[in-house]
Amino acid sequence: MRFLSDEWFCALADVVSQGGDGATDGPPLAIGQVITGTPAGDVAYTVVLGGPSPGVRRPGVADAQVVLVEDYETALQIASGRALAEVLAAGRVKVRGDAAVLLAAQERLAALAGPLGELAEATELG
Repeated sequence: MRFLSDEWFCALADVVSQGGDGATDGPPLAIGQVITGTPAGDVAYTVVLGGPSPGVRRPGVADAQVVLVEDYETALQIASGRALAEVLAAGRVKVRGDAAVLLAAQERLAALAGPLGELAEATELG
């Protein structure tokens, strides 16, 4: 499946709603992502962990507690499995909103590493 296609968003929603061990525990956590400069223009969506309806909301990031903004090349690197912390440290991702939300959610996000890795393997990039 192609990165950012409808099929890819459905697969991402499945990963998020099924969660990993502990990913869906706790109160809702809404993380937005804005990817600039894709072949289809800018893309914005929100991943919601926990709460009554975890999943992916698109388009938009209006309900996100924190928003990650990166260019398409960086998004491709993240989608291929490169650690988000690595691209954050390199300054390739801008964080808007409450960055403390990301720090507090580290364990929940780590619980999705396996399922997201499987999604990355099944994703056609570029």
